[in-house]
Order: sequence, then C-alpha cells, then structure tokens
Amino acid sequence: MKGKETINPRNPTIARALVLGGGGAVGVGWQIGLLSGLREAGVDMAKAQAIVGTSAGALVGALLSGGGEIDDALTSLASLGHSIDPDSLAAGDQSFLGIMREARLEPDPRQALRAIGRAANEAKTLAEDVYIGLFSTLEGMVWPSGFRCTAIDTHTGDLVVWDEESGVPLSHAVAASCAIPALFPTVSVQGCRYMDGGIFSTLNAAAAPPLDVLVVLSCHPLGSKGNGGGGSLAASVSPDDELASISHIARLVAIEPDFSDIEEPINMMDPNLVIQALQIGKRQSTDELPTIQAVWA
Repeated sequence: MKGKETINPRNPTIARALVLGGGGAVGVGWQIGLLSGLREAGVDMAKAQAIVGTSAGALVGALLSGGGEIDDALTSLASLGHSIDPDSLAAGDQSFLGIMREARLEPDPRQALRAIGRAANEAKTLAEDVYIGLFSTLEGMVWPSGFRCTAIDTHTGDLVVWDEESGVPLSHAVAASCAIPALFPTVSVQGCRYMDGGIFSTLNAAAAPPLDVLVVLSCHPLGSKGNGGGGSLAASVSPDDELASISHIARLVAIEPDFSDIEEPINMMDPNLVIQALQIGKRQSTDELPTIQAVWA
C-alpha cells in the first residue's frame, strides 16, 4: 500500500527522523526488505538524525543506526528458532493473548499496563541470560548516536525511551523492547524490569524528536484499532491517533505493509513467514521510492 504523506505549509529542512514500529519476526523481515530496497535505490534511511525503534523496530533500528548490516537481525531470529520450539512458541503466544484479554478488563490504561507487567514477571519463559544472548549481534556495539529505544517498566507501567545518554547496554535495551510478555522474559535494566515497548503503542512515534521530516514504518495496518489491526494492545491509543498528535512536523510519511499475499490471521511471530515478509518489503520499496525520495533528499 502506498505511503501516506501529510505536508504542513512551513518550509521543511533536512532534519529527518525514522520510526520503526513493532511487529514480531514478520515485522523484522518486512522492515529489512523495505529498507534494503530503498538503500539499493539510493535512499539510505540510516542517515536520519534520529531513529526510534520499538520491539522488532528496535532490533532493526539499532543495526541500521549503528552502521551494521540490518540482515544481521535474521541471525537473532534464527537463534530464537533454535531456542524455542514451535509448540512452546505457540503456547507462549496463547498465554500472551490471555494476558492481554484480562488486562483489557482494567478500567484504567495504566492499571492495565501494570497488570500485564505483573503477569510478564511471573511467566515461565527462557532464562533471561539465554534470551539476551539472542541479541549477540549487538554485543560490544557502542550505542549509536541518535538511536532511541522504547520499553515499559513492568512495575509502574511507564514508557521509557533510552538513548546514548541513558547508560544502558544496547543489547539489554533492545532485548527489553522486544520482550513480549509470556513469550520472553522481562529484562533487568538498572534495577528495574522491562517488557516490550509495543505493549503501549506499536509505533511510539511521539518518542521521535520534533524534526521537520518523519518517516514511519508501521508493521501493522494503519486506520484500525485493536490488537489485530496494529492499534495499542493495552491503552486506547491507535497509531492513527498517535500520528495525528505529531502532525505539527513539516512532512510525515507513514508506510504500512501489504500482506495481502499472506493468509490471515497472520501470526507475526511465525518464523516461516519472515522470508516472504522480506520479499514483500523489497517489492514495496519500489512503490514507495518516489514518496520517500520527495521528503528524504
């Protein structure tokens, strides 16, 4: 689907930000395909002054902003497949959906996030050190300048945004941002425990600095609310509401995936769909190139 561009009538500058949303293993594949295709066509999104990553987007964004090969994210997915068998992954996914259903009964979004956090801390999953080891491609990397990573404090329900000034190891920050409750363990950072930043919002576009150009890659369809459509899983904020709240920027381009070739319902954690998603992203890069070039040049 073609990217949607919002243009405000003020003079844009070259100050640019990129937001990479959450979307599981399928989202990782789609973002890699799209970004690789754009780079091959001469548009390098790594040149953004700021890159914000949530969950799947945190892994891809860390590699992109750090000058690494974004294909290395596939190594983490392969390691995941070796660490968790398909039956355990499916059971964890069902537990996660159960946690989300119960959380929606909470009258207040913050209470819902805390309830999810408690369940996430109590869930039996991989050992934390084994889980963090899945992100070995990030070990030893200096925190990239301009990169921001989101996660949620399981105790308070607060969204945190880490950057190079936070003093957090890159591998731990990205692991925390990807820590889907009941599938993966919560991650300890500076004495607190954190879970997937996508539980608050699949985009967290508001965490981007107020620059003149913002490109958003949403791994879920825009224009709909709820778990199935890419809306917030716990709070009542949809991606569209979030993007509307930052419409003060000069140019906003939001791109969503065209997964029409994949049979629904799509399990975004299915490793068997990663290559297909990558190919879809690569194909979409051709369609999106003119829109991206118009704001990125």
